[in-house]
Amino acid sequence: MAIGNAIQNFQVGDAVVALASRSFSQYVTTHQAMVVALPKNLDFEAAATIPANFLTADYALHRIAQLSAGDKVLIHAAAGGTGMAAVQIAQRAGAEVFATASPAKWQALRAMGIQHLFNSRTLDFAEQIMSLTEGRGVDVVFNSLSGEFIPKSLSVLSANGRFLEIGKRDVWTAAQVQQLYPSVAYHLIDVMNLAQQQPNLIQEMLQSLMAKFEKDELQPLPRSCFSIQQAIPAFRYMQQAKHVGKIVLSQISKPVPQVHPNSTYLITGGLGGLGLRVAAWLGQKGATHIVLLSRHAPNETAQQTIQSLEQAGLKIIFFQVDVSDRPQLAHCLTQIEQNLPPLRGVFHAAGILDDGLLQQLNWQRLKTVMAPKIAGAWNLHTLTQDKDLDWFVLFSSAASLLGSPGQANHVAANLFLDALAHHRQAIALPALSINWGVWSEVGSAVDRADQMRSRGVESIAPEQGIQILEQLLQQSAPQVGVIPIDWTLFRQRSLSQSNINSQFFEHFQIETSTSQLPQRPILEELKNADDRLAQLIIYLQTEVGKVLGLPPTQRPKPQQGFFDLGMDSLMTVELKNRLESSLAITLPATVIFEYPTIHNLAQHILSDYLKLETFIHSGSPPDSNIKDIPAELVESSILAELIELETLLSRN
Repeated sequence: MAIGNAIQNFQVGDAVVALASRSFSQYVTTHQAMVVALPKNLDFEAAATIPANFLTADYALHRIAQLSAGDKVLIHAAAGGTGMAAVQIAQRAGAEVFATASPAKWQALRAMGIQHLFNSRTLDFAEQIMSLTEGRGVDVVFNSLSGEFIPKSLSVLSANGRFLEIGKRDVWTAAQVQQLYPSVAYHLIDVMNLAQQQPNLIQEMLQSLMAKFEKDELQPLPRSCFSIQQAIPAFRYMQQAKHVGKIVLSQISKPVPQVHPNSTYLITGGLGGLGLRVAAWLGQKGATHIVLLSRHAPNETAQQTIQSLEQAGLKIIFFQVDVSDRPQLAHCLTQIEQNLPPLRGVFHAAGILDDGLLQQLNWQRLKTVMAPKIAGAWNLHTLTQDKDLDWFVLFSSAASLLGSPGQANHVAANLFLDALAHHRQAIALPALSINWGVWSEVGSAVDRADQMRSRGVESIAPEQGIQILEQLLQQSAPQVGVIPIDWTLFRQRSLSQSNINSQFFEHFQIETSTSQLPQRPILEELKNADDRLAQLIIYLQTEVGKVLGLPPTQRPKPQQGFFDLGMDSLMTVELKNRLESSLAITLPATVIFEYPTIHNLAQHILSDYLKLETFIHSGSPPDSNIKDIPAELVESSILAELIELETLLSRN
């Protein structure tokens, strides 16, 4: 830090808060009026959430709008940095706040005491506000949205209302507003422009704001903190727009947490393959006390592994605990606190699979899968908030990113883990959610390795996975996907016309026309075959055999029902996906149910999808075999709707 010769209020080394443009640099130069002493009760990361956001909100609402007690104010994008600052300024003035935000962020705003919440992604807020205010509207609009949100927001202003525009894209001019709403006072707010024109006003406002922060009358914003070395992940995180409050880049590199010998590390799902691998790694890094939690007693294999770890010098403590049971977990943590070194790390690897299509899932099956992950993670979060943890690691799944047919309960449970990691970082607690792909040899999803490989997703070797875990623990991103994936094959097998709107894949270059897809060898074979139906039946026998796990020499009978062959509902989804990929067609979710034999299905595909000349053999019409489907799987149109819903859920 350096100061000019005329500067008298500061010395080199003083802790300050400053407003400066072009701050992503090794150094910046700013006017002394833009600088104020850092309150002693704030750290630098908290202070970084203040200048631009609170100056903008304070200037707009206090200086321009003259907001007062009883005024009604609409704050758009209220979960963002300036939006949350505006909420605090408005509440302190005694105004009634109406706020828009993404529904996923409403909970954070409810915690601030906001009762009137509206979706920031639709225009419904206007009608809803007019209804709530009995047609009167609001006195002030604090706007940062563009497009149709501007006229809609103007329409909810009461007579002589004030419209405060802080947006920078497609903003209206005062003349446009005057033409349609002559009674509205319209103001464009740009705090950086204001700083150039009225630096003394900025200094006055900064002094006033810092006094309020020092007295805890205002609070720094929720923040997700990244070190400067993690600038790229930070911007990627910002692009996803999932954060609440601010994203802060810290110029001061925090010391990377290390495994401490005189500390305790807790692993849920501790007797599983992943849990024991993590325990072994912690021991290699110098840990001395490992607590393993599991609902079940250790089997012989786990006992042998624990004995080898203890022989290597580790003290292993096992608790037979259901992490979804809060009293049980609380008792366990009390025992750790009273009898062991301080708890420094939590690794939540507990999980159960109970796969099934959506129409097969009842509440018990949902609860079985969700309880250890959702309730368990939440219990760990709430019961360790007062602990000085270095790590709080959640073992999530790639399924919450890519979808997974037949695993709606599993996907939902892991999405919660991802959201919890973001929430913890937003409230300045350590957190990392890892969306693991399938591990080879260990883990609950090892049996799905072949299925995932057919989609282009390879397995993670345990040694490789532990190395990746060690690398991720040195970073600060709240969520990371670890998935060895062939994107070309994955796109061919997993993405189709019905799911190209998935947000996760919105930036992928996805072919939308089957004519653009590469010709598959089977299509050429069919076109050149003398008996196309026979050729397609042979191909379908091979594909069905692969789904059923049959040896290549064993071919299913063409006239035998799929379910008689041993195919379950999950396998029907896999077969449908394989055929869509290889034949470059899109099949309805119910096709396997409506054409329940290889012969029927081949006739249907040839005549209705491939539009090739069909050699129809004698036999019963397709619908006559509907009786071959197990009764519990047949619910007429309801079945079709549920299967279609399951397909959409698995893809989105």
